[in-house]
Amino acid sequence: CYAYVHCNETNTFNTAMKISTLLLSVCVWALPHATLAFAPVTTPRSKILERNTHTNQPSALSICPLPLGDFDTANNLITNSAALSSSIDLSSAGILTTENIKQAFSVATFFPQIWWLFLIVLPKSGITKKLMGGYEILTITSLVHFFIVAASIAQPDGTAPMAEFADVFDPAGDPQKAMVGMMQYPNFVSEEWSHVLTWDLFVGRWIWLDGLKRGIFTSHSVLLCNLIGPPGLLLHWATCLVTGKGLPGNEAEAIDELDA
Repeated sequence: CYAYVHCNETNTFNTAMKISTLLLSVCVWALPHATLAFAPVTTPRSKILERNTHTNQPSALSICPLPLGDFDTANNLITNSAALSSSIDLSSAGILTTENIKQAFSVATFFPQIWWLFLIVLPKSGITKKLMGGYEILTITSLVHFFIVAASIAQPDGTAPMAEFADVFDPAGDPQKAMVGMMQYPNFVSEEWSHVLTWDLFVGRWIWLDGLKRGIFTSHSVLLCNLIGPPGLLLHWATCLVTGKGLPGNEAEAIDELDA
């Protein structure tokens, strides 16, 4: 913490540039693999023919330049080539692997707890203000989450099928059951967990800042926010009302007044 607090502006800028470069590199590498990761399971030729017989829709076979008898062979070659290419890319990178996703899951779980301690135990300390007053810590947790997403996309069958994800937002179906079904995919669990923990820390930091700004005790609210999320924010609202500080005003209107 001492080294982090006393780093100079030049080092901070250089670090930010390195992180930005790494983030851009991962984006460029991962995006071409997104189609492979989210592609549905290959449909047998007989099923394709049966489907198009009933729907009278043109099949992909009708525009395929290969003879019909060679379709299976070509399909296997394409599938194997894509898998081999992905495997080579992953092995050469040595980063976007399932094992590293597991490690990132642990980082996403335990790394934020350090900063929660500062917000809860030492809310008015100068070191807490140095560490959590800016967005560096949240940027790191966001990058961990992004790594999990990118690494999952880069792997065949590494993410939950998009069809199942769509079922979560289908009001005519059973969204809860669909979400439970998606939890069988380890990488989806890793993404959701790091997602939740990052936003919890973001809201906990906001509660802490509001307390500093308006002189409100926040340790109990921040702790609850860490434990179960939104109820921590509700507890902060209740504390604001009980102490007579009132709820925060409309920040957008306050900005307009400053601009005027």
